[in-house]
Formats: sequence, C-alpha cells, structure tokens
Amino acid sequence: MMNRRSALKWLHWLSAALMLWFFLVEPEDVEKLGGAALATHAGMGVLLGLVVGIWLVLFLRKGLASRPGPKLPAIAKKAHPVMHRVLYWGSAGVVLSGALAGFAAPYVIKAFGLFPINPGFGGKSIHGLMEEIHEIAFDALMILIVAHLLFHVWRHFWLKDNALRIMVPKPLHKWL
Repeated sequence: MMNRRSALKWLHWLSAALMLWFFLVEPEDVEKLGGAALATHAGMGVLLGLVVGIWLVLFLRKGLASRPGPKLPAIAKKAHPVMHRVLYWGSAGVVLSGALAGFAAPYVIKAFGLFPINPGFGGKSIHGLMEEIHEIAFDALMILIVAHLLFHVWRHFWLKDNALRIMVPKPLHKWL
C-alpha cells in the first residue's frame, strides 16, 4: 500500500498537470471548439474534482504534511502553512465554482461526452455569472500556484534546502 507522503506526491503532480491543462486550454478555446471541447473540459473538471476532493479529505483528517524548513526566514515560516492552506481551499473553491457553473448551464453537459453532469435547465444569466466567478477564482488560484512554485524554487536554489527533492519523484533527484 502507498504511504501518505507518496499519495500526496501523486495527488500534487496530478493536480498540477490538470491545472496546467486548464491553463493551456482557455474557456474561449472551449467555446470556439464546441460541444466536444466542452465535454472534455467537463470531464477534466470531474477528474480534478476527484483529485482535489481526495487531497482535501487527507488534509482535513491529518493536516498539512509539509513543515517549514529550518533555513526559512521567520516571515517565510509563517507564510508557508498559510499558503498551503490557501492552495487547498482555493483548489476546492475553483472546482466548486466550476461545478456550479456547469449545474447552472441551460443545456446538458456530458463529461467526456459519456455521462451527464447536470440537468440542463439552468438560466443563461446565472450560468454566465457562475462562469465569470469560476474564471476569476481560477485566475486567482493560478497566481497563487505560480507564487507557490517560485517560493519552492527559491528555497531549493537560494537556501539550498532541497525543497524540490521533497516534492519530485526520486528518478528526477539527480538533476536537482
């Protein structure tokens, strides 16, 4: 069985890959490409929802797995747990806002074109509002993710505390 730290690494990198996909495939791209793109977007959203849900449950049961490193300045030690908590809850907020946008759609959305994820009798105005909220939440989360990434790269290369080795799979350690 996989230990908690390994499970968290998998969830971390899987959520990072999914978030990167959502960053690269903008909502405007989805609208232009039509139904198949929307079905893929919804399906990827369901996958992200599962990953974030599992990760949030693990966080709620056991708390943060990471601790601020001893080389961190005092302000960074205080910011470290706050940033991680904001990322946990922010990810859940983005998933929730996306789910609410989907539920508010005035048409049926099928995740990956296979199974419906909403009843399809929402209103255009509430759907549009929820889409806007979802996009703002996603953009804010992406800013936090970039700050998180830069923080850990700074730790690894400036403080030389091997922060990246903690988060990446062992086969990649030789390049860090």
